Amino acid sequence: MLKRKVLTGFLALIMMTALIMPVKADQLSDQQQLLDKLNQKIHQQQSNLNKASRAEKTILGQVQSIEQDADRTQQDIAVLADQVAYLQKNIGIIEKEIKIQQEELDKQTEILGERLVVIYEQGDSTYLEVLLGANDIKDLITRLDMLTTIIDQDQDLIDTINSRKKNLDNKKADLDVQKRELQAAKAAREEKQQILATQLNDKKVVLGSVQQEKQKYAQAIREMEQASAQAEAMILRLQGKSGASIGTGSYTWPTPGYTNITSAYGMRYHPILKKNKLHTGIDIGAPGGARIVAADGGSVIFSGWLGAYGNAIIIDHGAGISTLYGHQSSRLVSVGAKVSKGQTIGKVGSTGWSTGPHLHFEVRKNGTPVNPRGYI
Repeated sequence: MLKRKVLTGFLALIMMTALIMPVKADQLSDQQQLLDKLNQKIHQQQSNLNKASRAEKTILGQVQSIEQDADRTQQDIAVLADQVAYLQKNIGIIEKEIKIQQEELDKQTEILGERLVVIYEQGDSTYLEVLLGANDIKDLITRLDMLTTIIDQDQDLIDTINSRKKNLDNKKADLDVQKRELQAAKAAREEKQQILATQLNDKKVVLGSVQQEKQKYAQAIREMEQASAQAEAMILRLQGKSGASIGTGSYTWPTPGYTNITSAYGMRYHPILKKNKLHTGIDIGAPGGARIVAADGGSVIFSGWLGAYGNAIIIDHGAGISTLYGHQSSRLVSVGAKVSKGQTIGKVGSTGWSTGPHLHFEVRKNGTPVNPRGYI
């Protein structure tokens, strides 16, 4: 801004000088060229400024954008996984049906073959001999009915074989189609998994660059502190005003089977910033997809994206106590839900300001972070 004011003043001075002092034609031309060059530089700087404004994003904004894309990719993968499972199951059913129908068709074809052999060997004379051997009209009618029944049975057998053969051919054609669909679904799933891997790597690149640049690191810390302040304000606004406890008053570990604390609560020294910063909770190492349970019974007052915390849930336990669960891969409860102690509320992930799967767990008293180890 200062450079622009100086430049503007300089241009004004040149113009005033041009009006006051008598100049020759070639001098005017030189001054005009100078003005043109200066104007070009001004326009170029303005263009650069506009581009920078359009490209400007917070670090966590970049992370959130990447994770939103990754979330959509994961949803696509889940849909394709369901399609693959359905097709595999359906293919198994069709293959069993084909096997059964093939066995039945083989048996009937064998019976028909035996009948055709008999008819061929005996010829039409056999039927004629049966009829001529009748003792009277009644016997003739009986023998005629019997022969008609045999012929009808033979015809039914042929019709059944043809029908089953047609059905079997249709089943096999359907099987071929579904196998091709299965191959396409598997290929699409593999492609999406590669896209997801690229997206998650992009997130690591963004966070990795922060670790090496003091200015970006300081910005990220400010954004994390803003997220914590946002959580505090939200809790104070949404938390129940009564002093009664909603839950049991005792707290359970939020990640059953995983108790390794990778980062404790308290002040931590940042080698890049050269100052102490408060870590407002504890980080619990657990694999992606591991269960997260409510530390105690209560009411869900927040479930969504919360800046540095990524996908987060906040539960009000009454008596001014609330718990926060950050970096989740998926949230299984919504705002307003009543949860019980030990109930599964989400899955461990690495969303928000996180480079690997873990649970960031906080306990807050009247919105202010306190040491969770005093509760769990």
